[in-house]
Amino acid sequence: MHTHRRSFVRDALVTTVVLAGLYALAISTSFQPLQIPGYLLVVGFGVLEEAVAVGFADANPSILFAAYVLVLGLVGAAIASLARGRVPDSGLAWVRPGVAGALAVVGALSTLLAISILLTTTQREPVVVTGVAGLILLGLASVIAGTVEIPLASSRTADR
Repeated sequence: MHTHRRSFVRDALVTTVVLAGLYALAISTSFQPLQIPGYLLVVGFGVLEEAVAVGFADANPSILFAAYVLVLGLVGAAIASLARGRVPDSGLAWVRPGVAGALAVVGALSTLLAISILLTTTQREPVVVTGVAGLILLGLASVIAGTVEIPLASSRTADR
């Protein structure tokens, strides 16, 4: 149990750092494809902020955003724990499940945003952009976590 708790804390830390890094990347780069994951974090926060604005009207938005990222880090750590359970002795680097958890969280946010846009507007371009981004992030998360393997040509030739 002690090892599981230590893994969860480590995954939460890694996931939170990755999420903060995605946000920092979004605000510090002008290359739009790299801005998408951080933008999705901001949009998710905006939706949440509107939903609970009454109770937190006087709160500092920066502190609320930091708390939001921390909660997402905990969710990502839970996802990392699930992935770790599916691939118990994979020999993966210790950081990979946490990174995968962060990408899964942002991928899920993106997919939910795409569905929301699809159901509430007639705009299709944002649905495609956020939907594809979400699927790519979820796919990357699966590969990084080791739950999905992509056979590489070099590994096939090594087996011969």
